[in-house]
Amino acid sequence: MTQEETSRPKRASSGRQILLVVDDEPDHLDLIYRTFHEEYEVRCAGSGAEALEILSLERDIAVIVTDQRMPRMSGTELLSITASQYPDVIRILLTAYSDIEDLVEAINDGKVFKYVTKPWRADELREVVRQAAETHSILTSRTRELSRSLRQEALLNMVTNTIRGASGISSKSSRPLWRR
Repeated sequence: MTQEETSRPKRASSGRQILLVVDDEPDHLDLIYRTFHEEYEVRCAGSGAEALEILSLERDIAVIVTDQRMPRMSGTELLSITASQYPDVIRILLTAYSDIEDLVEAINDGKVFKYVTKPWRADELREVVRQAAETHSILTSRTRELSRSLRQEALLNMVTNTIRGASGISSKSSRPLWRR
């Protein structure tokens, strides 16, 4: 896979971006799924471990929406792992608690795009996810453009150095290497 292919916006075969939702409450997963399934390809995980498994198998996730309070692995822990292993994924934290320490940790370690308090309003969460998906698309597009520019610059440097070498011009000086 080329670098350009890996930096394309994360979309499923349907052309829609992929949203990964993580919550240990099946009813919450179902509600979020129903809120977003028409706009996004939605993947659901009942735990942080299951979310990491999905991420390892399906590298096209654009946005993660996770609950904070889950057994075994909190949302903050999950987002911290994803921040280092999957840095291109945009992360959103849902929390019913206002534990400032958890929020600071989530923002600093998990590089959270936004956090949304429970109970959330559908229109509010839709807007946050829309912003996250748009941010992901913009960042992916800019990364692709930068990568293309760097490849073009490297190719230009290689051609320039080849021409200089063929014509006897040092790259440090424009004087010929031979004397007359």
